[in-house]
Amino acid sequence: MGLFNKELAEHAEKLKKIAIFESIKDNEDAVKQVLDICSIRKFGKNDCLIKEGDMGDELFILLEGSVDILKKTMAGDDYVVASLKAEYNIFIGEMALIDDDKRSATVMATEDTTALVIGKKDFLELGDSDPHIGLPVTRAIAKIIGGRLRKTNEDMMTLFDALVTEVQD
Repeated sequence: MGLFNKELAEHAEKLKKIAIFESIKDNEDAVKQVLDICSIRKFGKNDCLIKEGDMGDELFILLEGSVDILKKTMAGDDYVVASLKAEYNIFIGEMALIDDDKRSATVMATEDTTALVIGKKDFLELGDSDPHIGLPVTRAIAKIIGGRLRKTNEDMMTLFDALVTEVQD
């Protein structure tokens, strides 16, 4: 197996481990079609993959390396929300594939990092040409976003309850 084929096989195996591609992982043709719309991008330590507030149209799947997810505080300072490694089968920026809004966080490489990148235009074209790929992946993204919304609502209620308790005391 040549280097190119070995690398392609490794990327296919990685893609199959990513949650949003769970429903197509057993369909080799579908996995190949997704890989066909992927590009590879390399980032050095402290390079920014995504910047909070910027418009985005790409999904990143970490192949190697690690990143910090940062949010701006009310004072404008960066706060590390999470530190993630490629071996966790991480994907970042999935909302950009289905909406036209600004990035909600900054993602910065904490070491040399390599990612598969899927652009929104290519993803939508693939989904239009093969709904058996696009629909399940879009549903998986929606399910993940829904779960995050539920967690955010729970967190808001916890904070609200704590605030009410503090005000009453």
